[in-house]
Order: sequence, then C-alpha cells, then structure tokens
Amino acid sequence: MFISYDMATMKNTVFRRDEIWFAAANENHESEIYSLYEIRREDNEHVNNTAAYDKRYLERRYGADPYLSAMLARGWS
Repeated sequence: MFISYDMATMKNTVFRRDEIWFAAANENHESEIYSLYEIRREDNEHVNNTAAYDKRYLERRYGADPYLSAMLARGWS
C-alpha cells in the first residue's frame, strides 16, 4: 500500500486506475472509499486510462474533495 497527498504521483504514467483510491465523507460523516476504476463518466464508461487524473481530481470530477477549506466549511473540525 502507498498513501500520498502529492499530486505529482496521480498520473496515468505512475499508477493504474485500480491503484488510485479516494476517501469521501457521506451525509452521515462516514468515510467511503472507492477506486478510480469504479468511477463512471456521463456516458457510463470507465474513466479513460489516458485521462489527466490529477487535473480532473482538482476539478472535483471524482467525488472526493481535494480542498481542506471546503471540508472545514461543512463543519468538520
């Protein structure tokens, strides 16, 4: 297992989609984890293995929120 918060490693040249996992809090403030491979695009297809994973993550396309300030604004402390 490898855990990183370094966006430089979230590249399709470094990891496969099934090797990138996200944690996101649900409405009950419980953590849910899921892999990038499980995420589907609008056309119900998997995220392309050539996608810019880091850029799309920062655009919040994968559900997990990359910004601590957003989490704090929702009342987390």
